[in-house]
Amino acid sequence: MSIISEDYLSVQDLIFNFWACVDETISRPGESFFTPDGDMRIEAFRANGRDELAQYFVNRREKSAASQRRTRHLATNPRIISMEPGRLHVQTTITVFSGYGATPLELGTPSSLCDFLFYCVRSAEGEWLLERVEGRLIFAGKDAPVLEKAGSKSAGTEP
Repeated sequence: MSIISEDYLSVQDLIFNFWACVDETISRPGESFFTPDGDMRIEAFRANGRDELAQYFVNRREKSAASQRRTRHLATNPRIISMEPGRLHVQTTITVFSGYGATPLELGTPSSLCDFLFYCVRSAEGEWLLERVEGRLIFAGKDAPVLEKAGSKSAGTEP
């Protein structure tokens, strides 16, 4: 099976905009990138369904605002792992830069480098959405987040 260029570009755009949302450079709600039962799994972190995803993104924004932490996630090397009609499974490498305070920040080494898998599906309306996002930390710097805390906080089990 071959992929239509437009679909590949639409899925890439979905992934790039997802990271722009994480980095707070666009205002679209994070959960809106996902199917209603979509989930995100990064190491031990889990958020399932739009309610948990919405809570995760709210908590992340609040924590970033309080600490003045800024991030940029660079998505590179997008590769199609599998495809079938209305479904694409894409792997990317994510390099994260982070810092605290007002911009411009001093540029240091990346805080982490991860492998991410994006399970993308086309909705009945023709929009590409994330069904599942899986991330695996490959390299971690001193500013890499502890995602277990983010997971418990999004589920409401951490104060």
